[in-house]
Amino acid sequence: METKNSALTRRRLIASAAAAPLLASPAIAQNSLKGTKLTVLVGQFYVPETNSMLDQLAVDVARDTGMEIRVERLAGDELGTKTAAVVGSGRGADLSIGVEFDTLLYAPKLADVTDLAEEIGKNYGGWMQVAKDACMVGGRWESLCLGQAPAAWNYRVDQFAAAGINAFPDTFDDLLKAAKLLHAKNTPIGMTLGHASGDGRSTNYPVLWAFGGKEFEADGKTVALDSPQTLAAVEWYAEVYKYFIPGTTAWLDPDNNQAFLGGKCSATVNVNTIYLAARAASGTNPAMKNIAENMNHGLWPRGPAGRFASYNINTWLPFASSQNRPGQMAFLRAWFDKSFLVKWTKTGQSYFIPTFEGMDSLDVWPEDPKLKIFKDLNKLNRLEGFAGPPSPAAAEAVSKYILVDMFAKACTGQLKPAEAVKWAAREYEQIVKKRAG
Repeated sequence: METKNSALTRRRLIASAAAAPLLASPAIAQNSLKGTKLTVLVGQFYVPETNSMLDQLAVDVARDTGMEIRVERLAGDELGTKTAAVVGSGRGADLSIGVEFDTLLYAPKLADVTDLAEEIGKNYGGWMQVAKDACMVGGRWESLCLGQAPAAWNYRVDQFAAAGINAFPDTFDDLLKAAKLLHAKNTPIGMTLGHASGDGRSTNYPVLWAFGGKEFEADGKTVALDSPQTLAAVEWYAEVYKYFIPGTTAWLDPDNNQAFLGGKCSATVNVNTIYLAARAASGTNPAMKNIAENMNHGLWPRGPAGRFASYNINTWLPFASSQNRPGQMAFLRAWFDKSFLVKWTKTGQSYFIPTFEGMDSLDVWPEDPKLKIFKDLNKLNRLEGFAGPPSPAAAEAVSKYILVDMFAKACTGQLKPAEAVKWAAREYEQIVKKRAG
């Protein structure tokens, strides 16, 4: 679901004469919720058909249960604002789509959905660890992970080949070498170093982790940012930045897309939206056709500590204040039923992928060979705050773009790399101290 930004044949989850539900939970009798209401807050998925599928699901569940379902769409940051208002007032909605740290921040006002989470997990081979990290608080499931949006390296195969590079670099050392060669050909790469709510995380945290850096120790309270590993990550970033397209410190979420689609940037980190946009316009726009035919996607490079990624995560938040608990459960069971979720995922072409261990075996992956890599990317995600668990301190550090600014200050020469690391560590320490007090 963007907080930045088909024909549907589906076996009913609710009891029907034709088939029983896939989830191991009691079916709700036809029209058993007649007279009740359910309000669901959502934003906009990038792939329009997936929005239509959600709307149709609401229509179908309403028809089967007899309850009235209203899907309220909110643009951009309005969704988060409305969700916070519902949490504060206890009125206005029954379900909402949240993001990475919302479950932790709102846990006291969310309903326990542990039994349902366990049912769903068994149906898909178990939940991935990142889903547990995002949705569990105090050993209970307080939300259900809708999915994650894998970010790949989008790159121009033709421009890389012209610079003598025949495959996307597998290591950070190789990426630095490639950046130099591409810059010499006037086809530079670019990584977001601005306060972009989505790309700011997906571009910067993987660099820290790949070099072995971490924000916290495992206790989630001890700041661990000031380390040789973090310094190595910052020094690498400051060096590669010399070969970037100008202006990346001001990039917001749309800017790297526009730079790539405008032919100004040979490689950047993004979800599949750059390629989908170029492919969709290929029929009428020769420039977009050229980009779609000459680009591909690559994995994050491997650093000394491994290969990692940081993706946007969305969760279904069930408000404890809801007066329609059966309706909440009916809608969520319908959403996670394979007859809906498999088709919804495939329609999105890996824009959002549910976080289950068993996804590899399901028919959810795009047929387009240029999107095949998202199957591997789906396994790399890690939540911010590592090596600690999700915490309010980690969430605040994300919201203040401390890690992004650490890299940016070193890249622009505002601070030396070691000074930038110490600055960021002090910012983290202040957050922890404030929250402890």
